[in-house]
Amino acid sequence: MGNCCNSTSKKSLKNTKATKQNNNMDSLPSFTYNLANDECFETSDGKCSCCNKKRGYIYKGPIFGVFDAEPLICPWCIADGSASKSLNVEFIPTHYYEAGDDTNVEFTDEFKFRTPSFTAWQEASWWTHCGDAAVYQCAGGMKEIKAIGGNEALKFFRVLAEDCGFETIAEQDEFLKYGCGLDRDSTAYIFKCKKCGKCGGYLDSN
Repeated sequence: MGNCCNSTSKKSLKNTKATKQNNNMDSLPSFTYNLANDECFETSDGKCSCCNKKRGYIYKGPIFGVFDAEPLICPWCIADGSASKSLNVEFIPTHYYEAGDDTNVEFTDEFKFRTPSFTAWQEASWWTHCGDAAVYQCAGGMKEIKAIGGNEALKFFRVLAEDCGFETIAEQDEFLKYGCGLDRDSTAYIFKCKKCGKCGGYLDSN
């Protein structure tokens, strides 16, 4: 799992920087457990390895499986489960997760086989809460944390910042505001519980 206190960069986040595409991403399918389509997909003329169609977008997150060349996969083949089934691949290894208030988690088939993952500094972990995978909101820093979960979310991430060695609230806030972000050396990966709405997640660094 990612840990901002002791981490080694496996993949440059800058190569998958989640900036809004000029094209309209509203046409893409929606995902119950991942709201950040702009972080997961990019425009492409490539042909999907599953449906053999050029759909205009290709998944850019991690893919787990056995293949000679990494497949190109369109959002629609992830959403309907055909990519996972026909290519025998996974997008989220469910043994990598950040436990919330409970450890008795039952992952749904929708989460395991029909949800795109995101690219993190290390192998992406998924925050869980209320016995289920939480909904991934986005990567960012203090601005995104407060926009998604308000002061309660800020308190949650302050605790994580304290675990990284930032002892005072002032130091924690400075780190989250200036040291964390999608294009910074540290990043907050922000989730919301699908059942109770609590905001949580984890921090990771290069």
